[in-house]
Amino acid sequence: MELSYHRSLPPELQIMPFQLRCMELIGLIGPKGRFYRFVLAFGWGTFVILLPKSVLGIGSSELDAIIKGFAELLFEGNLFIAVASLVPKLPLVKRLLHVLSEIFRQATHDKHDAKDHCYALICEQNSKIDKFCKFYFIYCCFGPFVFCIPAMVTSYVRYFDTTNNGTNANGSEHLRFELPMEQEFYWLPIRTNFACYHLFLALSLSAYCVCSYMSVIKVSTLLIMIKYCSLVYRLVAIRIRELGKLPPGRKQDDTDEDERTKMVMVKEVVEMHEKALEATDLVEKVINIPIAMQFMACILFWCMTMVYVSTNINFNLFNVMVLFWLSLIETYGYSYLGTELSEDAKAVGHAVYDLPWYEDSAQLQRYYRLMIQRSQQNIGVTAAKFFIVGIEKFGKVVNLSYSYYLVLKDVLDRL
Repeated sequence: MELSYHRSLPPELQIMPFQLRCMELIGLIGPKGRFYRFVLAFGWGTFVILLPKSVLGIGSSELDAIIKGFAELLFEGNLFIAVASLVPKLPLVKRLLHVLSEIFRQATHDKHDAKDHCYALICEQNSKIDKFCKFYFIYCCFGPFVFCIPAMVTSYVRYFDTTNNGTNANGSEHLRFELPMEQEFYWLPIRTNFACYHLFLALSLSAYCVCSYMSVIKVSTLLIMIKYCSLVYRLVAIRIRELGKLPPGRKQDDTDEDERTKMVMVKEVVEMHEKALEATDLVEKVINIPIAMQFMACILFWCMTMVYVSTNINFNLFNVMVLFWLSLIETYGYSYLGTELSEDAKAVGHAVYDLPWYEDSAQLQRYYRLMIQRSQQNIGVTAAKFFIVGIEKFGKVVNLSYSYYLVLKDVLDRL
């Protein structure tokens, strides 16, 4: 996947450069010979986490351990499947970058004037996006270590409190190490054997680092794509408002110079709007499946977390809450940006209607009507075509999750 056209833009106008470097490092974009990096990373995470957990089970019959283990499997499975679903969509991502680059060139007229509203807006948004990506990357770098600390501390405290025969100081219970995740690991006694425990801890920590990197690719890529779609509609709205500063086109004389100048600018704005709609359609095709999976995972996470809290509160609650808040915040981010995208898309139609269109010729009015009609569509990203993602849907997901929790809690109380 070559990005020469995209990278021909000035540095301040380039589209998610940090994120593309992350994807290039793992082999998702760039030379085809590097794709083996992604295969190795994906295979390692599957080998250490997904395969033993899904095939060999949790390794415990306690309800709180089963809930925690299933929540972890859901989180990791959702992450890996979502990233894998992006692989066949990489040609669409390449096309999206090309379309966005063309819009940026048209919006700025290939001029780098800081006084230009479109140029300033693109630079401002790119700066914020770059800061977010780097912040999230640093956060994910510390995530695996923070996730392992509670289990390691608890295990070492128990170990140093034991006697030489492997029992606790009171001699009543066999020593068991706490795991960062509830799972078996290929028939090794990772809960009772000191060497096997540390071997598993080292392997799982490396797998958690892979998961964090996958999370950087998935979360930031999806969020940034939605954000760029909102940005292009704002650029179109700015160019539409600038049309209002031009002299009105004459209704009778088509040879008028002002009429021809305005016609050229209106056609350019219509073309930008058409490309913005194409960009939205491309983003929808790329991310609709991962977003649908995320909403389903959020509902299940909400139910399981509330059940876990209502049945048992211990140090494992920390890890459960980390996964829960990550899922909840990610879902809210998609919902918030989805609402912003829909509003910015509709704002294009409002900007056209606010023009003194009644002073222009019938030919110009036809272009205005075309943009208004296009902006009246239900524009946004969907969750597998089931519904348009927005804050309203997020609120319904929260209410639905609580309803499912009450039903599940009632069933468990009767067992």
